[in-house]
Amino acid sequence: MKLTRKIKKVQDELKTKVAREYRHPVEISVREEPGPFGIKVIVACNPKAHPGTGMKKVLMDDEGVTYGVHGESDLATLIRAKGWLNPTPDPKIFLRLVNLAYFDGIAMLADTEARFAKTAKGLEFHFVKIEHPSGKRVKMTLSF
Repeated sequence: MKLTRKIKKVQDELKTKVAREYRHPVEISVREEPGPFGIKVIVACNPKAHPGTGMKKVLMDDEGVTYGVHGESDLATLIRAKGWLNPTPDPKIFLRLVNLAYFDGIAMLADTEARFAKTAKGLEFHFVKIEHPSGKRVKMTLSF
């Protein structure tokens, strides 16, 4: 499948997911954005939605593989494909990738506390999510 057809297919799938959030027809726009580390971000959103709603994002590499909660694979697969296990990427930039892949780019994450840690089982990424509106700080870990 050509990459342009794959992008169109992914945009249509995200558009359908956003539309399911509403009981009535809404206008949904789709676009492509540059993401961290040169990875594409495919976005579908309702431009009139309340902040924090009506948006879905997925990461796409140059081969057309999608990553994240709305993608075909998770970030562990992307990390292995890019060879980021050693050396690890910049934690602050990787945190932006995590936000896009797992929180549709709308989470409040503390980049000062983002870090990688090597373990006996592989690699962990530690970060803090700040919940809205309470401001509660939740420590999170992704294992690769």
